[in-house]
Formats: sequence, C-alpha cells, structure tokens
Amino acid sequence: MATRDYVVDVAVYQSTSMSAYKQAGARQVIVKLTEGTGYFNPKASTQIKSTHANQMYLHAYHFATFGSSISRAKAEAKFFVARAKKLNVSKKRYLWLDWETGDGNSVVDSKAANTRAILAFMNVCHNAGYKVGLYSSASLLRGNVNTHEVVKKYGTCLWVASYATMGRIDTPNFSYFPSMNGVAIWQFTDNWYGLNVDGNITLKKLIADTAKAPAKKVVAKPKPKPKTPSTAYVPVISNNPNYKVRLLDSKGHYQKYINTNTNWKVWAEKTIRGMMCYKIGNDQQWVPAKFCKKIE
Repeated sequence: MATRDYVVDVAVYQSTSMSAYKQAGARQVIVKLTEGTGYFNPKASTQIKSTHANQMYLHAYHFATFGSSISRAKAEAKFFVARAKKLNVSKKRYLWLDWETGDGNSVVDSKAANTRAILAFMNVCHNAGYKVGLYSSASLLRGNVNTHEVVKKYGTCLWVASYATMGRIDTPNFSYFPSMNGVAIWQFTDNWYGLNVDGNITLKKLIADTAKAPAKKVVAKPKPKPKTPSTAYVPVISNNPNYKVRLLDSKGHYQKYINTNTNWKVWAEKTIRGMMCYKIGNDQQWVPAKFCKKIE
C-alpha cells in the first residue's frame, strides 16, 4: 500500500492557523496562492508560516481561469511560479493546478483542447523546477480531460475530489474511492472533522523525510535470531462468517478489511487509538486485539 497521509487544502476561507488541522492528524497542507493573473490569497503568507510552525509539509495551488487557452495558461503559470518563489515554496514540494468550473473558467471545450492548455500550464511549473499535479472533480477529469496524457507525462499526479456523501467525514471510506489511473491524492470531504476544511488522503508518497542524523561509528553486533511469531485467530465475533474487521496502519488510519475466522501470525503488539493491536503483516496491517483470540 502507498503511504497514507492526511492533507488539508486552505484558501482565504480558512483560518490562518494550521494548529487545529495538525491536531486532527494532518501532516501536509496545500495553500492557495493565486488565481488567474491578478489575484493573490491575502492569507497565504500567514498560512505558510503557520504550516512551518506546526512542522507540516507545504505545497501550493493555483485556481485556473484559462479554460483551454494555451497562451493564458502559460501566463497564469508564470504568475503562480513567481508567487511560489516569493513565498519560498520548496522545490521539493508540489505546485498543483486547480482546473474546475468557477470564476470564469470554461471547461466546455474539447478534451484535447482542455488537455493541451492544462499541460502547457504544468510544463511552465515543471520547467521552473517544481513537482506538478492536477486537481479537479472525478466527473470533470473523466469527461473533460485526457488524464492519460497528463499521467503519461508527469506520472501519478492527479488530485481527485469525490465525496461519499456531503457533510462531515472524518476518515475516508475506500469503498467510495473514485478508481482512476494516476491518483496521488483523494479529496474525500469538504468538512473534515467539522473544521470546514477539505479533507484529503494521499495514495502516493508526496514527501520524503530526508533529514539525516550525524554519522556515528557503529560496532557490529551479532544479529539476533528472528523472533518466532505467535498465532492469532483473527477475528472471532458472533461466529458470523460474513462479518469483516477493518485494519489500521501504525498511525491509526483505517485500511482494508479482513474476513473473520482466519488465522494470522502476530509479529508485534502496539497500542493504536487507545487499543491494543496486533501486527499481522506490514506496517499498514494492524488488527485490534479485541477482535482476536490469541493462542501461543
């Protein structure tokens, strides 16, 4: 499984403080910087400072108004890049293009024309040294953009909005995931934890924790013998063969489901979300102990 990180995207409508989002579990923030060729988000600078103060990773986005015009797309991209440089957005991060209906952005031209303009915008940002991505709704991406051309050129770079229901959603239900090729982030709600902020989850590792500690001289030690795992029946609930239990990752994010009355090896134990959990696979596969009958 790809790394799962919670991400919020903020504009002038959100707070200048990222503290509440950090406390809710977000590790990354995408700040709106610009729109068209004349609008700056007046809160962007303060939102960026708060992102850094809360030790969260920063990306930025631009709201498009160029429709299918290549010349306007290039002009808007240059405007966006200039602002990103002025606000010291790291080139290790992403500049996202928000291409959707609104504020005069026309999406009614052909897929080919729309895609050419989108790629022209992304190319300017990419040539400036940034990683790039494209945001829109699942329906608009499917119906109005040749996303395979975008993905072919820039890899897994789509940021897709698709909600299971309107209103507050705290954790994504992957039964409603908008299956598409090239999805890097899924925006699953516009009201995460009741904070009136978009909630997103990554399907691709967007950031790399590259900080290295000073090198230390290491004295080689004999390798310990691998610990023999114990065995657990996972899970045993109401003897219902149709019941399934949802796994967590080591950070407490919910993952896939497993069937009842199946046997697994337990590799580690850890408290996650206040629950004792057993590791039955990789770091994305922890099952709450309350659903298990452990035998040595």
